[in-house]
Amino acid sequence: MVDEDIEYETTEAQLLELPSRLIDHVEVEVEVLLGEAMISVSRLSSLQPGDVVPVDRKLSETAEIRVNGHIIARGEIVTVDDKFAVRVTEIGG
Repeated sequence: MVDEDIEYETTEAQLLELPSRLIDHVEVEVEVLLGEAMISVSRLSSLQPGDVVPVDRKLSETAEIRVNGHIIARGEIVTVDDKFAVRVTEIGG
């Protein structure tokens, strides 16, 4: 028999004790943001192959690594086997 008057609360400490493998199989989409730019619709519609769109970030600045739009880390752009990759340099937003 379950007593419906009893409230069950899960504390943050109890949640942290949950085995991490319960969620280890969950996949999340990771985005790497190199920079942003604001351009007019006119400029956007006139883009041609070979055009360059400058962004607001310098080459020396790190790229943002995001999950669900939230910055979780930063890193530098590198290449691995002829593909872009990110070397993580900072964890946290």
